[in-house]
Amino acid sequence: MNKKVAKIFEILWLIVALMCISAAIHQTIYEGISKSYVFFIFSFIAFIMYFLRKQIRKSKKDNSNG
Repeated sequence: MNKKVAKIFEILWLIVALMCISAAIHQTIYEGISKSYVFFIFSFIAFIMYFLRKQIRKSKKDNSNG
């Protein structure tokens, strides 16, 4: 995968995670945790995907240099 595309996907996962966590907090304040837990789950998954993409990108960078 192209380096720029990998970086874009990484940034997109971070944006999705931040949007989900802000929606979760907003929903928790106004509706309660029973209606917002799905947003917390999605934000957790998005943060995991961000960190995985970051690790993959760094490992490919290390492999290409050495």
